[in-house]
Parts: sequence; C-alpha cells; structure tokens
Amino acid sequence: MQRAKQIPFYFCLALLAYMPFHIFLSQSLSLLTGGLEVWKVAKDILLAAMTVFAVCLVWWSGRANRLFYWLLGGAIAYGVLHMLLWKLHPDIYRQSAILGFTFNMRLPTLLMLGYSAALLKPDFSRATIAKILIAVSTVVAALGILQYFLPKDILSHVGYGLDRGVRAAFFIDDNPQYPRIMSTLRDPNSLAAFLLLPITFISLLVARVKNATERWGLMAALAVQIGALVLTFARSALIALALSLLFAFAWQYRQLLMGFLQRFWLVLVVVLVVLGFGLYSQRTSMVYQQYIVHSSNDSDLDSNDYHRIFLERGLHGIADEPLGHGPGTAGLASIQNPKGSFLTENYYVQIGYEVGLLGLVLFLLLNGVVYLKLLPQRRQVLVVALLASFWGYVAMNMLLHIWSNEAVATQWWLVAGLMIVSAGSAAQYKTKATHQ
Repeated sequence: MQRAKQIPFYFCLALLAYMPFHIFLSQSLSLLTGGLEVWKVAKDILLAAMTVFAVCLVWWSGRANRLFYWLLGGAIAYGVLHMLLWKLHPDIYRQSAILGFTFNMRLPTLLMLGYSAALLKPDFSRATIAKILIAVSTVVAALGILQYFLPKDILSHVGYGLDRGVRAAFFIDDNPQYPRIMSTLRDPNSLAAFLLLPITFISLLVARVKNATERWGLMAALAVQIGALVLTFARSALIALALSLLFAFAWQYRQLLMGFLQRFWLVLVVVLVVLGFGLYSQRTSMVYQQYIVHSSNDSDLDSNDYHRIFLERGLHGIADEPLGHGPGTAGLASIQNPKGSFLTENYYVQIGYEVGLLGLVLFLLLNGVVYLKLLPQRRQVLVVALLASFWGYVAMNMLLHIWSNEAVATQWWLVAGLMIVSAGSAAQYKTKATHQ
C-alpha cells in the first residue's frame, strides 16, 4: 500500500520530464513504429488513468480533505458540462469535440493528479521538482537556440510537416528571412510560454543562492532560457515575463525594490522616454514592422488586426449563445474541423464560446481557488514563481490559446497541484504515517 501511494508522485515527475519532448518524440519515433495517432493520445489516456487511480487511492486511504472534494467536484462539473453541451449540439464535428474536451479537461486533471499525489506523499522532495524544472527547461531552451543556426527544414527529416499535424519551421509573417524557434514544442509561442515559469523561478534563485558555483550555474541556465525566449519573437511572452518578474521581485524584495525606485526613478523615466521615442522614430523601418508589429506589407491586415477581429467574433458568439456552442467549436481543437476553424485568439473567450458563461465561471473559480491556496506558502521560492507567472499566463492567454499546449499546462498546473499541500498538512500526514 505504501509503495502504491508513491506511484502518482513519480508519475508526476515523469510527466514533467517527458511532456516538453512529447511533440518531437511522437513525430520522430512514429516514423519507426507507425501509429502517430496512438502516440498523440497515449499521454492523455495515461494521464486520465493515473488521475483516477490517484483520486481513488486518496479516498481509500482516508486522506481526502475538503479542498480535495471541492476540486474534484469542480472538475467533474466542468467535464459534465462539456458532455452535456456536446449532447445538445450533436452536429459538432466529432474529432474536434473530442480534442476540445481533452484540451479543456487537461487542466483540472493535471491539478487533481498533482494534488492527489501530494496528499499521498506529503513529504515529497520539493528540491527534486525544482531540479527537473530547471534541467528540462534549460535543455529545451538550448535545443531551441541550436535550432536557430541549423537548416530551417531540418525537422522535416524527422517527421514534422503539416500533413502530420506539426509545422517543421516558423517565420514571422511566413517570411524566411525572419525565422522563429520552437525547439521540441509545438510552436514558438508555446516555447516562450513554457520558459516563463522556469525563468521566473531561476531569477529568484539567483538572488538567493550564496554559493558562487551554484549562482554561476543558475545564471548560465537563465541566459540560455532568456536567449531562447527572445528568439521565439513572441511579443506576448516578453510582456508576460516582465509582468511575472515584476510581481515576483515585488513580493520577495519589496523594500529593496521600493528603495531602488525611490533612488533611480528619474533615470527610469528617462530610459522609458528615450526607448519610447526610439521605437516611435523607427515605426516605419523594416525591423520594427517585422519584429515588433509583425506586420507584412503584402497584406492589408496584420496579426494585430486578426487578434481584434477574432476576439470580436468570439465575444459576439458568446452573446448570441451564452450557454455555449459545445466543445471543439473554438480554439486549437477547431482546426480539425473540415468546415473551418475558429481561433478566438483569447483562451478565456474560447472557453466562454465553447461551454458558455457557466463553463467560464467554473474555470475562473478553479483558477481563483488554486491561486488563493498557493498564497499562504509564499515563503517557498517555487510557489512565488507559480503565483507570479500566473499573471504572466493570464496576459498571454488574453492573446493566445496557451493553456491548450500540453507542455505548458503540465508544467504549471501539475506543479501547482503538488505545491498546494501546505507544510502543516505534510507534517500532519507524516506523523500519522509513522503511527500506522
């Protein structure tokens, strides 16, 4: 029984290590084994099965608490709502509906798995999670930087291609002169989002670590990850990172930050004015148009225009059908629909469009509960990074469907589920275990 209780935690570690490489491994290894679709769905089947196993084990061992039942009830209600809306809209393209359900339910499933694993093994090593987080993200970032200097079609030789569901290369406005990296993830924006949490975490560690060797190692990892994030040319990620770091350092070093601002506020104002003037003066240059605005002279509409158009369409869709159009009718899952996809360019609008205002409220409540339960543990650096990056992800999801990416969702929601368990609960369960 004691060994069985440890299985969900080690499965969580395996997921954290594997998921960032899932796209690359599934695309490349399926060339040898066949069964690309099996590779794609196996991870979600295993995730669902392990979550059910962990939840049942928590209940069977008597370790379920009030929060456990609230999270489980919310996840079940969210899933039932998806199924009910699918039933009420039987004309939804089946494959899109399945993917929409899978993508949307992945978040509460990862949360429940992490929380259940922590309840079953409350004395788990936080240091192990931190090491995996840093090591995996640094490797992914290093591969991304390497990709920038390799031939742009290199991934097409290992199974990448639109006919197999993943593009082999990305460029700004499809201009080969302006490549973007995505490393082992699905696209550049997903890679940038994936690096948001570890960059925030490592930045906080650098300021705390006293050992010179460790500090230099962390600084090297940080430089690699920031370099990779810059090469994605994801504008939303740069904004998100600035927001995340601002929250992180404001919470951890408030007095130091306030003292710095009081002392150098005039210098900061001058820098911002000069930077703003510089950007404005270069607004007609090719570099500004491509890298900053992502605007192509060959089209009347740039990416910013499409963001606005899709957002307005999504909001009108919610107003017309406040109960929801059904899973898979918007977001990345809708790409499978041969009748046409609908990218709302906003994850929250996507949820509202698919499962209505009730579904959106359930999802936002889930976010709020997780955030509030993490707040009391701000003494832990990883928890601070989770809380700070949360607002960065909110910003990114206002412009993209970031939570639909498996690697990004796994990294934040699984670790959040693990870290919700308080030190007090851990000590309580540890004492209880010694008396069994």
